[in-house]
Amino acid sequence: MSDWLNSFVMTIIPLFIVIDAIGSILYVVSVSNGLSRYEQHKIANISVITAAIVGMAFLFFGQLLLNAMNITVGSFAIAGGIVLLVLSISDIVTGHKIELDRESLVAIVPLGTPLLAGPATITALLLLVSMLSEHDESKVADLPARLT
Repeated sequence: MSDWLNSFVMTIIPLFIVIDAIGSILYVVSVSNGLSRYEQHKIANISVITAAIVGMAFLFFGQLLLNAMNITVGSFAIAGGIVLLVLSISDIVTGHKIELDRESLVAIVPLGTPLLAGPATITALLLLVSMLSEHDESKVADLPARLT
């Protein structure tokens, strides 16, 4: 396999795993239940655009931002996981999600980020950038081990 194709595959697979697009489908269906086809497409588009903007921002400026605040990538991942845990426990305890404007806010906050572009995705992007910038493709192969 060529170097470019190998790098591409070794980058896409970890991102596909941490974004978990297949697992997010159930949440999208439950949130968009009862909406018109147009509103469902609007929610999906806004969610993907939001996730892309957050991902690109952290791809290009993430390490700079974390360095400016003196935060390590590991600390960021742990703090993001704790925030998601607290939100999940809150949803379980109350028995319902926070009532939101379904068309706009629900596409950005729970779907776009943190569901699609959450701490795992951002951490994976930061690790992939640091690994690929060193041109050492062997380190990309142990990305799943580094994420756990």
